[in-house]
Amino acid sequence: MMGYLSFLKIGPSAGFLEHKIVPLLNFWQFYGMDFLRRLKFYGFGFGLGLMIVYAMFGTRSCTTANEMKIQELTYQQLKLSDKALCKLKALRKNGPLLKLELKQFMVDYDKSEVHQEPCGMYYLVPKDEFAAHYNYRLVMYDCDTISRVDDIMITTDTIHCDCQ
Repeated sequence: MMGYLSFLKIGPSAGFLEHKIVPLLNFWQFYGMDFLRRLKFYGFGFGLGLMIVYAMFGTRSCTTANEMKIQELTYQQLKLSDKALCKLKALRKNGPLLKLELKQFMVDYDKSEVHQEPCGMYYLVPKDEFAAHYNYRLVMYDCDTISRVDDIMITTDTIHCDCQ
């Protein structure tokens, strides 16, 4: 016991100091190893928990109700009314192009009637960052597996349409 603390002997009270330091060193040696062991267990449990959470929720994404409705409308079969076809020709667009452009639109729920029977009516407007590119608004009906475009409102005066 005196071997590794022999450098602390400085006079008659060296034995007293030695008896105070040795239990302190043994305390840190014993509990320090215990702390490292607990840290390893904690790290293992934390890592295992992260893997479980990733396995359960890793492929999910955050989508709003607006984005989900637009996705639903684009995945369904698209039908155009005669009035909508006429206005689409005036805009120099076709059905598949309109379906692709729906991703840049959002549902205006204030003007929509989503609980209307038999098909909910959705008023679509371009997102703020795309408003300059799209000069029209849409009225769509969500009928089970069919998205029906009932009307297209052209917002600029440069495009003239005689459709009624």
